[in-house]
Amino acid sequence: MLLVPATSFLGIYGPSERTLSTPFDDYELSMTYGSVVRSGQAVTMEIRLTHDGGFDGPVRLAFEQEVFDRLDFQNWYPNPSAEIGEGSHVVYEFDPPTGTTLGISLDARVAPTQWGSWDTHAVWVEIDGQQILRTDYTMWVMP
Repeated sequence: MLLVPATSFLGIYGPSERTLSTPFDDYELSMTYGSVVRSGQAVTMEIRLTHDGGFDGPVRLAFEQEVFDRLDFQNWYPNPSAEIGEGSHVVYEFDPPTGTTLGISLDARVAPTQWGSWDTHAVWVEIDGQQILRTDYTMWVMP
């Protein structure tokens, strides 16, 4: 009987966030996201892409379409210059930043009809039409 209150006190049931970092050559993708969330709550999603040599052209971030069933997206900061549906994923194209880091944050909430799931999603970076790195992240939506 004390198990549920004890584990709740420890924060196991959320909300919580996690940061992943994926390096590849002279690129690094860092993503902070809501790893344990509840229906209707705001969810963190911040992405930083660093490239030692800066960026010569647009940067494309691709997300699996399924994540849009889980989250109510409000807005990107900064806003993408293009949004493209490509089969089972959506690609957001961002203008190249000044300097070596592109920082993006998302204003989103867990959709109100989400009542418990444990899903793994992916985000990947495309430069000049090539996928250069990818990271998988798991989101636990508590009932």
